[in-house]
Amino acid sequence: MENPFKNTWELYTGQFEKILVLMLTTTLPLLLAHSYVMNYIYLITPSSTGIYSVADIYYGLITLLFFLYAQVPYIRFVYNEHLGVEHNLRNTIYHFVVNGFTIFVFACLISILSTIGFALLILPGIIILSLVFPVPYISVFDEKSTWKSFKEGFRIGRKHFFKIFLLLILIGFAELLFGVFVTYQLFNITPSFAAQMITQMSLNIIIYPFVIMLMTSFILKWRNNLRTIEVKREGNFI
Repeated sequence: MENPFKNTWELYTGQFEKILVLMLTTTLPLLLAHSYVMNYIYLITPSSTGIYSVADIYYGLITLLFFLYAQVPYIRFVYNEHLGVEHNLRNTIYHFVVNGFTIFVFACLISILSTIGFALLILPGIIILSLVFPVPYISVFDEKSTWKSFKEGFRIGRKHFFKIFLLLILIGFAELLFGVFVTYQLFNITPSFAAQMITQMSLNIIIYPFVIMLMTSFILKWRNNLRTIEVKREGNFI
């Protein structure tokens, strides 16, 4: 994991057929559920003339919830590859179905706290998210609940806060620009809402796994480095 980007790119391209299965069996259903829920919320929620409406707050909350929860299979897939686990795809899907509930509960709590921060001043939401972002990763690595993984995950988040903070902003900004560019080009071809929705989902399915796999590689590297430093300190102390 000395070069997280190279490792992620090689894994993404070399195991794409397996990652495609994960995309279709985990990410796509969640995206369809997200689209249905949000369309319904915008339909029944009164519009507002302010900076944002109540529906926009719900959109941020649910999007963040799905973003955090949908990470699980890709985190596990990268971790299994790191360990050399046989039948990686089967193990990944099993782990997502059986052990994903604790991540979902944790994602609900963090989504609420972060959305409140985003709604107030934006910055507090990003800070909260950055500090606790590694927690689900440690939970998936060790097959422990997020509550038992919180201490180590928070310590990694605190130590590498600015790196995570910048990565989240850069990735989000890059995806936003790319999405706006593609949507603008699509508008020149067709005004169809269905075409725009399908295109946006396709982009998310392709980009999202790579982003999460990259973050997993970084967190694996940071965790190993932190453990190496602790072992050296213990050795010096002895």
